[in-house]
Amino acid sequence: MTPENIIEQWADCFNNADMKGILSLYHDNATLLPTFLPKLLASNNEIKGYFEVAFNGGASVEINVEDAISKELPGNIFLMTGSYVFCLGSKADKKYLSWYSFLIDLSDDSPIKHHHSSRVPFEFDLSQTTDQ
Repeated sequence: MTPENIIEQWADCFNNADMKGILSLYHDNATLLPTFLPKLLASNNEIKGYFEVAFNGGASVEINVEDAISKELPGNIFLMTGSYVFCLGSKADKKYLSWYSFLIDLSDDSPIKHHHSSRVPFEFDLSQTTDQ
């Protein structure tokens, strides 16, 4: 099993509204900073509630882990950073480019220790200059 496999498994569970499967990937003490909720989630019940809303809203995700940045840390732990696109059925299938970071411990049956997800803030793109 690789960290890329974990992220692909997460996306499959997300796209199939597989609550049991997606929750099994999150460690009991995992934290989640979700894309579409301005709150840090620090319990299994909070994480489950977030995914219930996402699944009920017809959310899906497109992800390509081959473009991810993988950093191996001591102890078979990986920091995976990349992008994905959320499609929200409840918002007329609008798509949202978003960033992710997963802290994945491959020595654990529930390998996701932390997951941070946020929309790409195009309005704050410092590489874009404007003439005033």
